[in-house]
Amino acid sequence: MTQQANSALAVRLHAGARQLLRDRRPGEALPMLDRLARLPGLERPATLLRGEALAALGRLEEAEAAADLALAQDPECPMARQLRARIRLAGGQGDGAVEDAAAAVMAAPWDPAAKALLGTALLERRSFDEAIWFLGEAMASDPGNPGIRARLGQAFMRAGRHEAAAELLAACCAAEPAHPGHAALRAQNTLLTGDAAAAAALAREALAACGADPSLHSVLAHALVAMGRMTEAAPHFAAAARLAPGNGYLAHLAAAAEGMEPERATDAYLTAVFDGYAPRFEQSLLALGYRVPGLMRRLLERHLPDVASGEAKLGPVLDLGCGTGLVGVALADLLGGPLTGIDISPGMLEQAAVKHLYAALHHAEISEALRAGLPPQAVIIAADVFIYLGRLEEVLCLCRQALAPDGLLAFSVERLPGGGPDWRLGPAGRYAHAPGYLARCLAAAGLSVLEQREEDLRLEQDGPVPGLLVLARPAPH
Repeated sequence: MTQQANSALAVRLHAGARQLLRDRRPGEALPMLDRLARLPGLERPATLLRGEALAALGRLEEAEAAADLALAQDPECPMARQLRARIRLAGGQGDGAVEDAAAAVMAAPWDPAAKALLGTALLERRSFDEAIWFLGEAMASDPGNPGIRARLGQAFMRAGRHEAAAELLAACCAAEPAHPGHAALRAQNTLLTGDAAAAAALAREALAACGADPSLHSVLAHALVAMGRMTEAAPHFAAAARLAPGNGYLAHLAAAAEGMEPERATDAYLTAVFDGYAPRFEQSLLALGYRVPGLMRRLLERHLPDVASGEAKLGPVLDLGCGTGLVGVALADLLGGPLTGIDISPGMLEQAAVKHLYAALHHAEISEALRAGLPPQAVIIAADVFIYLGRLEEVLCLCRQALAPDGLLAFSVERLPGGGPDWRLGPAGRYAHAPGYLARCLAAAGLSVLEQREEDLRLEQDGPVPGLLVLARPAPH
């Protein structure tokens, strides 16, 4: 083939592949890109587009390998850096995404897309002030880009600066009134200010204008829940889950709203809930009269009088689902050994770290962390953690294995009246457990109950939440 023919073919293949990617048909673009890569001098552009196609198909390992190859061919290529940053961001590699996006900004400081990508990566890492700065720089460079404006609005919202977010997101909706993502962010920001009725109105208006969208159904459902209208929320949770079938957060809420009985909340649900909740978690719980950390302390003091009097100290202590560290605060003056916290939410762990009470904080699902092996613990505490599990057999066995021979396990659950099922998933996404079921699980795990008492755990819209506090230790052989 002549050089002129090669050039013409290259132009057609390159343009055709790019158009297929724009049309969201990445699978059809791959054969074109394979052929383009065989033409002289066109391996690098083909590799970059191949990485984009593989990322769009969710084949992230292959996509990252393509980005690595493009960078090996040209280590200074800003487009390859941006590509790998997007791939790493999609794969949850936050630090790597920030590193690549920062390198892209340094290589092309005039490029608003690079700054916006770095801002997005910083936002996902919860570095809100830095994210706002880079997204603001990107918007200043490209003021007509509603996508950058919306991302900046989201950053302000997640930082708790709701007035600034409202202004930006209203402008986005005015510029693109049929864009469901902008409308969902605007309604979510309104909900976070405490105006559930206005949030619901915005979500309904957007659904009428934009059509079915999982984010809009989700925000509307949450707004209805905040207004105490659970029955009306259920079909919107269900619609959101159907429209986003891979979303574990929505799947759990839909199951709860529809009366289904999965055996536990998904990791995706727990991470999404508590990452979003972390900055206002303690304020919200205090407003609900949350009592569990104090109840846990008193439970231990009743059975460890030497600790209560100050003649002995606790430790080591394992705080399962430590959240923002409220249990650590409640036990701080009783500790004589290391306090270790485990939580599935990075946002919660950030809040706990600020208290400087924990010797170690681990980002993990609790059963996974217990299976990984820990030194024998004098005390394990699970304050309002098992309320996100239906079946408790496995986690109680794992706790038993992690306890020292004379160790103590203290935990709380929401109480389900006897005479019915062993456990039930409620419409708020939490599980309640029957006392008889708890007794069977504890015995099967080799744990002997020292105390089990009924307590109200906190308040909700329809009154106190009835619970059970349990203190157990390894049963004698």
